[in-house]
Amino acid sequence: MVPFRPVRALMALSLLVAACQIVETQCDKECQDDAWLDSGLSPDSCGFDSNKTCLVSRRVPALSDSEKAALPVVVAVHGYTASTYEWEEFRNYAEDTGKAHAKVRVSLVLLGGHGLSLDAFLSSSWKSWGVPILSEYDSLAKQGYKNISFACASAGCALLMQYISDGAFKARQAPKHIFMIDPFVVPASKALSLVDLVGPVLGNAPDQGNSIEVKHWYTSRPQETLQELYELANLVKNRLEDGFKLPKGTLAKVYKSKQDKFAAPVGALLIYKGMRQSDGSHIEVEMVDSHLHDFTRLQGRNLTGNPSPQQRALQLAVFDEMIARILPQKPGPLP
Repeated sequence: MVPFRPVRALMALSLLVAACQIVETQCDKECQDDAWLDSGLSPDSCGFDSNKTCLVSRRVPALSDSEKAALPVVVAVHGYTASTYEWEEFRNYAEDTGKAHAKVRVSLVLLGGHGLSLDAFLSSSWKSWGVPILSEYDSLAKQGYKNISFACASAGCALLMQYISDGAFKARQAPKHIFMIDPFVVPASKALSLVDLVGPVLGNAPDQGNSIEVKHWYTSRPQETLQELYELANLVKNRLEDGFKLPKGTLAKVYKSKQDKFAAPVGALLIYKGMRQSDGSHIEVEMVDSHLHDFTRLQGRNLTGNPSPQQRALQLAVFDEMIARILPQKPGPLP
């Protein structure tokens, strides 16, 4: 048995408290200036469903080559510890057959190691988290889909940026659009940088959440997975500082909450500076008036007003803008 060392334990606790008090400023002066803008987890249905109904590559009925080429598909990627639940609202809204925008299909990707068991999560790495993203993209492209876009949230955006900076789409057809919601690049709390020292305290204190959220998120975050998250964030941050370009023909937009206790808003500035269009021009970034991380997900949250009219209006405005950009000028008949 390892002897208990009260002095060491007290030092670790003190460092944790200090780290949690050191929070990134919401935006430095440059970021605040708008001028720069031009587990208690239940089994995830998409992980265990033998029909993989959450993946467009496996659930859309047989289409002609011309229908596949014209049908816009969005591959939606959730964040760290989450599941496909994070993008269900967007899928349901975009595919609502009572709406004119129903000529869009949304593929809900479950990240590797997520949504299955805590053991699977514990043994996963950030590299394995991202494998299903390109797997679904490649399946869609192989089947003949031409109008493929991405929507990502939080760490899902970091995974996607890592793929782009690695040149993953040089030998693939380029995605049409990339929409990033609260991308995780710079942690809002400095505590994550001390994960090697205080990881067990940070990760193994279950996040109580509410009865709905804990069914779709890991409530315990093992130290090993926090280390993977920190490594991914640092790698992407370094890539952004070096700079890289989007594939030719790909357009991107970032939507970032001004007040976010998980992903520091300054990360949006790093993306704006470091990830450029193929011609070298800036991508589009919008700082939105919200205090929620992943503000487009409202279902299942403990919110005053459950949710407020303003929160719902913001969510739908972003959904509508994403869909409008994805839809072709003259959409064909609904498959």
